[in-house]
Parts: sequence; structure tokens; C-alpha cells
Amino acid sequence: MNVVFIVLYVIFAVSGSTLLKYGGLEKIKTLFTVPGVNMSVSWVTLIGFICYGISFLLYTILLNKFDLSFISPLTVALVYILLMITAFVIFKEPITTTKIIGCSLILIGILFMIKGK
Repeated sequence: MNVVFIVLYVIFAVSGSTLLKYGGLEKIKTLFTVPGVNMSVSWVTLIGFICYGISFLLYTILLNKFDLSFISPLTVALVYILLMITAFVIFKEPITTTKIIGCSLILIGILFMIKGK
């Protein structure tokens, strides 16, 4: 059951970031603009905020179920790797050699953490 919370957290965190970025694109119709910061908010952006809220609640549950020194690096690493892939697929952002090396090191670190658990 704990793995389900981790998977759900990662899905909602990645979805939140992706939807916030996508909702800010010029081709998406703006519902309103936040004054002062000039941030356009669309229906996609609002769904992104909801996903972030859900991920925050799930992360709070995870903090209570796991050691902080284990769950925080694990979830940050998983979210980062999936966001890199999402950015490449959806936003056509480049995947550089440096990013590949970094993700490889992250994956090796996750394996060490899981092995040591």
C-alpha cells in the first residue's frame, strides 16, 4: 500500500508541473491574469494547481510513513527523471549528455538507497 502512495505522489507532482507549464503557453485560452506577477491562468493551470495540492497531501502522508532521509531523495529523484522525459516529449526540450549522466547517477543512488533499506 505504501508503494501506491509513492506512485500517486509522483504522478500528481509530475502532472502538476507539466500542467502549470502547459497552461502558461500562449495557445491556451486565459481565464484570468494574476495582477502584480502578470501570470496567465487557464483551466489547464487550475488543474495543475489541484494536482499540486493533491501531491502535497500525498507527500505529507509519505513523510509520516517513511524515514525523511529515504522518502525525500527517492521522490525528488523520481519526479525529476519523469519531468525530464515529459519535458522532452511534450515541450521538445533537449535531453543533453549532462542530463543523462545526472539521471544515471540519480538512478544509481536510488538503487543504493533501496538496497540499504
